[in-house]
Parts: sequence; C-alpha cells; structure tokens
Amino acid sequence: MNKRKAMIGWLVYTGAKPIAKEMLKSKAKAAAPGKKAGSRRPSVAAILAGVGAAVGAVMFWRRRGPSDDYTPS
Repeated sequence: MNKRKAMIGWLVYTGAKPIAKEMLKSKAKAAAPGKKAGSRRPSVAAILAGVGAAVGAVMFWRRRGPSDDYTPS
C-alpha cells in the first residue's frame, strides 16, 4: 500500500464517519422500542413489559419462610 492510497482511504473514512453516525442515530430513533412515533409517552407494550419485569424480579427475589423449603425428589 502506498501513501497516496492510504491518504485517500483516510479521507474517505474521515468524511464518511459523521454521515454514518447520523444515519445510525436517525434509524435508532425511529426503531426505538417503547416510544410512539412523535410522542414523548412510552407505549402500552413498554409499560406492560416493565411491569412484568418488575413482578418477575420480585417473585425471584422474595424471601421464603422456613415452611417453603423445596427439596427436589
């Protein structure tokens, strides 16, 4: 590889990087789960997913009393 090709490659990379970042940001905003298009409120599916995750975490971490001992057979 010579210096001229390396310089051309560096210029293309330097010029294309901000364009690629902007494209990825716009696509990420459009495809963000939990947000309705044009709204600042989260969607119903996102709210239900959050509530389900919280309930699952509580059920996983709840304390069991001495009578709840589980012995596999």
